[in-house]
Amino acid sequence: MSQVIGGMLEVGSWKLDSLRTPHAARRTRKLGFTMIELLIVISIIAILAASIIPNFIGFDAEARVAASKSNLDTLRSRVTLFRAKEGRYPTALEELVSKTYLDAGVRKPYLPKIPQELISSKQGNNSNAARRSDEPLTNDGGWVYRVDTAEVIINVNEPLDRSWGDYTGQTPSEW
Repeated sequence: MSQVIGGMLEVGSWKLDSLRTPHAARRTRKLGFTMIELLIVISIIAILAASIIPNFIGFDAEARVAASKSNLDTLRSRVTLFRAKEGRYPTALEELVSKTYLDAGVRKPYLPKIPQELISSKQGNNSNAARRSDEPLTNDGGWVYRVDTAEVIINVNEPLDRSWGDYTGQTPSEW
């Protein structure tokens, strides 16, 4: 049995709204995003990325330089401490790790380990060599301890390229 109630056609347990809306408008909308919605979201993400990414370019290089300079300062201060406590300069940087001194009644090594140099390698390089100041650098990275002047330098004697940001053109061995 069918009857019309308020513009709706009721046939048995089926209710049809055919009297009120055209056939095309009765179709249910499929779930998902339209192309315009996707383009708007992608545009917003692109604008955010374009404004944020430049802040991080060079961040890695600057952090590596800062860490290497800090480690260089640590090595130099420990060589100075060694001189003050032992009355002589170390013969090699390994002596800072192997020799201990008395600090308020506690035996401590001058250095727990040789710190990393991060200019020549992203993973770090703690290799070191004892050389005289008239011997040339090998540019292999790591540390060079000049035994005749008790100076610690980075074993990189070439200017840094443009990937180093503000440090472009600086020579690590001169720090």
